[in-house]
Amino acid sequence: MKKLLMFTLIPLVLSVIAVSSVAAIGPQKAQKNPYLAVMPEGVALRLPGGVQQEWVADARISLIDFMHLLDPSKHKIRKAILPTFEELKAMFTDPEAAVEVENKWGYISHDILVEILTWMGYPEEEVDAIAAMWPIGVYIMFLNVGK
Repeated sequence: MKKLLMFTLIPLVLSVIAVSSVAAIGPQKAQKNPYLAVMPEGVALRLPGGVQQEWVADARISLIDFMHLLDPSKHKIRKAILPTFEELKAMFTDPEAAVEVENKWGYISHDILVEILTWMGYPEEEVDAIAAMWPIGVYIMFLNVGK
């Protein structure tokens, strides 16, 4: 009985391990994913339910490595800070200011979002497109990964 179980169980476990590693690789045609955005500064993944994840690889653009964004029309965060335009500029350029707000939720209004994107140098059509995604503003959390 033990030998039969062993000869059945071991190949089954090995096949599950082999299949799961292949399945973990992910979709072969990720560039066709309408929810994936590959940008010069990093990658963004828009998820259902008003959630967006962004990874920023270029430290010249921002000190922020990871941003978690939520649509305020679908989510409510009671303890979110309300940064001004000047405070946001500091968060993106000053390491100490970035560390102070790391892993804390903030709410950026639509007007301040447009202002900060323009300050960051985005072209007007991109600013309009991004601002249209967040018509009433956005909740945002910054994380400095690996620092």
